[in-house]
Order: sequence, then C-alpha cells, then structure tokens
Amino acid sequence: MAYVSPIERKTNDNHTILIRTADVNDGLSMHELTKEVINEEDGLIMVHQDFTMTVEDQRIKNDWYLQLPQTLTLLAEHEKKLIGILTIEPGIFVKTAHRGNLGLIIRKDYRSKGIGRIMMHDALAWAKKNNVFEKIELEVLETNKKAIALYEKLNFKVEGIIKNAVKQSNNNYVNLYQMGLPIK
Repeated sequence: MAYVSPIERKTNDNHTILIRTADVNDGLSMHELTKEVINEEDGLIMVHQDFTMTVEDQRIKNDWYLQLPQTLTLLAEHEKKLIGILTIEPGIFVKTAHRGNLGLIIRKDYRSKGIGRIMMHDALAWAKKNNVFEKIELEVLETNKKAIALYEKLNFKVEGIIKNAVKQSNNNYVNLYQMGLPIK
C-alpha cells in the first residue's frame, strides 16, 4: 500500500482530524466502522449479509496492501476514533490496472463536515503525484445526493447509469451512477 504521511486537517466545524495510512493494527476499527455503515442500509450497495470479512481478514488485507504501491487506504480519525475509510485499488486485470477504483465511507455522525472532501483531496493528490493511475472511478447510488455533489465538485463526471442496479429492502430499485475522473 502506498504510504501517506500523517497530517492533521480541520473539518468544516473546525475540529482537528488526523488523516493517515491504514496499517495491520487497524483491522478491528476498520471492520467495526464498515459494519456500522453497512447496517444503515441506505447509502451503500452492500447489506450486512454481504459483508463476510472478519477482523483477521481485514488485518491480512491491510498487511498485503502495505506491500502494493498502487493501493491506498486512508483513515480519518477524530480524537483517536476512526471516522472514515477511503480506498483506491487498481483494476484486477492488466488492461484495467490504469483505473483506480475508489471507495469511501464516513461514520454517520461525522458526515457533512468536509471529511469526505478532505480524504478525497488527499487521495487524489497522492494519485496524481505518484502517477499510478490514469483515471479514478467510483460507483454511487443515484439517491446519495450529497456524495454525488461532492464528487462533482471534485470534477468527477457521470460516465454511465446502471438502471435498477440495486434492489432495496423495500423492493424499490435504485440506479447506480458510474463516475470517473481522468488524472493524466
């Protein structure tokens, strides 16, 4: 995994957060935050039945990623509490390795405070500086208007829409936006 030096940043409400690279000791807190956000069932594609990763799996993944220079996992902490996770992973095939796949989750009570923007800014700066990817891509539910607004402010563009891509627990369907940002 790529390494980003820890840096303190200020949120919109003037709290200090720490942005740093994940390590093997973060498995438990990452696992817990991921489960918490998935259990909200309103902003992500996954539901709790889909999340089969264990704490040990997360630790192993972090350890493995530390050895891959084209993979980035950033954490945001407030008063030593994990409040955000951002990952960028390369495409799995040689012909798609130029595309970085970005994922972002923020603890619910820390949303709309600029943390996602801070994490995205730092991750995109890393991607541009290290010349690892030509393009960063992500997927977002059409109903996640705040996330879409953030991505658009960072110059991501909707490149495709998968109609009825996600079936919600209430049997309603939601479209999935595929967004991309060229960085070369």
